[in-house]
Amino acid sequence: MQTELRKKQRQREILAGLTIILAVSSYISSLLLDFNFVSPFATLQEDLSYLANHVRNLQISVWAWLGTSLITLLAIPPFIRLFKGRMKIFQYVNGIWLLGASAGFLMMGISGMELYRELAAGVLNSTQETNEEIWIRLLGLFQDEQFYRRIGSSFVGLFAMGLGLIRFKMRRIPIVTTVLLCICGPAMIFFNWYDPDHLIRTAAMAGIVIGVSVFSVRVINKGLEENREAATP
Repeated sequence: MQTELRKKQRQREILAGLTIILAVSSYISSLLLDFNFVSPFATLQEDLSYLANHVRNLQISVWAWLGTSLITLLAIPPFIRLFKGRMKIFQYVNGIWLLGASAGFLMMGISGMELYRELAAGVLNSTQETNEEIWIRLLGLFQDEQFYRRIGSSFVGLFAMGLGLIRFKMRRIPIVTTVLLCICGPAMIFFNWYDPDHLIRTAAMAGIVIGVSVFSVRVINKGLEENREAATP
């Protein structure tokens, strides 16, 4: 009976590790496919021209973030079940942070979709509005998208902090994960609102990705190893 319970726990660990890695991979893909048409070094006309020539890139970026939102949402139940019987509340708090990140990326994708629909409707070719009027409308949609990006990324930072603090409850969490996540989580949140383009924010983002990946790989390997031991007569 005890062996069967251990086996089920290991299966939960493997599933949780795989889903978290999938969510991290989706997040990285969305960052790589991200589309930004506003440049401080370009004129208004150059920004609009760039946007008109890269509408397809905007659409790909939107679908990437919507996919990340969905995958993050699907990762919540396995993550919560991972700590079943080991923690009482902490995993639910971290689940809320993941839910917030998913909601932020969802709203970001919806705002991007509205921007794409404006472009698909031919707003850049309209003769009824000046370039400045078009720019103000599109910039408003873009700023909405950026706001929800900060919301989603801030929840990612909160999740990173929560995951790092788990080590104080469970010693099995790698120390490198705790250090990376406890430092990079708060840094991510601060620079999200202070200076989103700062190099430290990018470094914090990378640290969170590495820390969560190390945690997930540790969970998967530990589960696989114990499954093999359980199967050994």
